[in-house]
Amino acid sequence: MKKLIPTLGAFMMLFSCNNQNQKIQKKEPENSKDKTLMAIFAHPDDEIVISPIFSKYAKEGATIHLVIVTDGSKGVTPHANIPAGDSLASVRAQEAFCVTKTLDINPPIFLNYTDGDLALNENLFSLDDKIDSLFIKHHPEVVITFGPGGEYGHSDHRMVSNIVTEVFQREASETQQLLYYGFPKESKDKELKLNTNLVTWFNENLKTTQKRFLTYRISFSKEDLKLGHEASSCHKSQYTAEAIDDLFSMMGQTDSLIYLRPWNGSETVKNRIFD
Repeated sequence: MKKLIPTLGAFMMLFSCNNQNQKIQKKEPENSKDKTLMAIFAHPDDEIVISPIFSKYAKEGATIHLVIVTDGSKGVTPHANIPAGDSLASVRAQEAFCVTKTLDINPPIFLNYTDGDLALNENLFSLDDKIDSLFIKHHPEVVITFGPGGEYGHSDHRMVSNIVTEVFQREASETQQLLYYGFPKESKDKELKLNTNLVTWFNENLKTTQKRFLTYRISFSKEDLKLGHEASSCHKSQYTAEAIDDLFSMMGQTDSLIYLRPWNGSETVKNRIFD
C-alpha cells in the first residue's frame, strides 16, 4: 500500500499536468476587434480576389484599409466605352467607393499614380515613401498584396508587390505580418468552362503557387461570398455582370478558401490571418 500511494500520486500529477497542457494547447478563437488589415493593390478592382474576407473581418470588428496605387485611367473596356484618361479615372474612383461602402470598410486610400507607369524610376522612389508613411500612420497588424507573380503578370501588380515587400521588410515590427494572395497550382482547372473571353484569359494566364507555400487558408461564409460578389459588381466599367459571375466561378476552384502566403514563409497551416 505504501508503494501504491507514490504511484497514485505520480499518476494524479501527470493527469493534472496533461489537463493543464491541453488547456494551454487549446486554441482560443481569434479576436479581430481593434486589429487593422491593410490591403495594397495596384488598381481599382484588384481587391476582388479577397473581397469575401474583407466582409468576414469587417463583421468581426477589424479596421480595414484598401489602398489603391494607380488611377486605373487606362483600363478601357469595349462594353463601357469610356475613353482613357481623367473621365475613366473618375468613374473607377467612384466604383472603388461603392466597393468599400458595400463591404462596410473604410473609404479607399488613393495614391493616384498613372495607370501603367509604376516602373518609372521617379515613381518607384516616391511610392516607397508613401507606403512607408501609410505603415507609420495606420500600423496594420496584417498587410495583404499580390505575390511576385502579380496575379497574372501585370507589371503594375509586380511593382506594388515588390515595393510593399521592400518597405515591410525594412520597417515592420515583430507583431506585423505581410501576406501575399496566391492561387494554388493544385486547384487550377484548365478545363473550367467560363462564359467570357476576359475571364477565360485570366484563368489561362493566372500565376499559381504550390499549395504547400500557401499556409494561410482563410474560410468565409456564404454571406461573405454574396457580399463580395455584390461589391465586385460595383466595377461596371471593367466587368459585365456575366464576367463577375465568371470571376467568382474561377475563385470557386479553391473550395471557399482564400489562400495567402507569408512573405517570410511558414510551415504551419493557419486558418486565421491575425495569428
